[in-house]
Amino acid sequence: MQMTASRADPKSPQGEPAPLAMEGIGYSIGGRRILSDVSLTVAPREIVCLLGPSGCGKTTLLRIAAGIERQDEGTVRIAGTVVADRHTFVPAEARKIGFVFQDLALFPHLRVADNVLYGLSVKARGPRQASEALAHVGLEGYERAYPHQLSGGQQQRVALTRALLPAPRVVLFDEPFSGLDRGLRDTVREDTVRILRERQATAVIVTHDPEEALAMADRIALMREGRIVQTATPEEIWRWPVDLEAARVFSSLNSFTGRVEGGIVETPVGRVPVGAEREGERLVVAFRPEALRVFPVDRGAGVEATVEQRRFFGTHVEIVARVGEVVLKLRADPYLVPHAETVRVVPDLRQAIILPVGE
Repeated sequence: MQMTASRADPKSPQGEPAPLAMEGIGYSIGGRRILSDVSLTVAPREIVCLLGPSGCGKTTLLRIAAGIERQDEGTVRIAGTVVADRHTFVPAEARKIGFVFQDLALFPHLRVADNVLYGLSVKARGPRQASEALAHVGLEGYERAYPHQLSGGQQQRVALTRALLPAPRVVLFDEPFSGLDRGLRDTVREDTVRILRERQATAVIVTHDPEEALAMADRIALMREGRIVQTATPEEIWRWPVDLEAARVFSSLNSFTGRVEGGIVETPVGRVPVGAEREGERLVVAFRPEALRVFPVDRGAGVEATVEQRRFFGTHVEIVARVGEVVLKLRADPYLVPHAETVRVVPDLRQAIILPVGE
């Protein structure tokens, strides 16, 4: 039974109704819990990335927002209106949302213009609208082409144009760039963000690629085993992860455990100040590879490390080095230590990640 209702809705900081608000979402299949008490509010004109490994529930959450799946528990609101709860279910076609699928879902038998206009009512369709929309994404002159005649990046722009043309309240993307090669993926990603910004659109993007989430999102919702474990800006989630597992989503870590004595934790790479208020606590101190600065061995500061492996990546080298029994993963300037057998390692204390033991 289709019903709609108007109830108190989470507001954006600007006081506008949130284009998408999900509260206490729970979902199971065959007794297996897929989502547990998931809540997420997306502000107007915000780009949010749902980031997590396969099986964490991110695509299921997106499908519930779209109305493709129905949750067992919780409430979904779009622009202030309840579209799904225990008593209400508004189907996908009535939610006024755009959806860009992983496979783009372009109709192979329809020309580009007809694909773009597909989501509009018959009265609203017209060749001028298609031409103007395609020109906006750099595809003028492609109205009569078929999808198979376009590159992957062009197909992506057609799918995005089709999703945006009806002026949806929110656009949902299910890993839309996963089928593109790396060079093209970066370009299409940048184009997508630019178009979303120009249209002042609200978007939720599912991805398993941390780099993609950092590059695209205003906020990242990090998912793990059916829950959102942290929601923060890219900078916040990089600098202040909620736990070590969250930190490792974005890069490898060099982590050390120690007790605070005199406001200091002693580590194999040096002393790390953490503050007298944490005296006696056992803490984990972690550094990403680039946060351990690498210098020639004749520099006096830092600890001496023996290089065991070196991999060249053009802009940097990745080094595996050893300090006593401790193995370090480092990232360095290839011109500063081109083929050194020993190096000096100095921690950048500003980049230290400090967490209680067990988190």
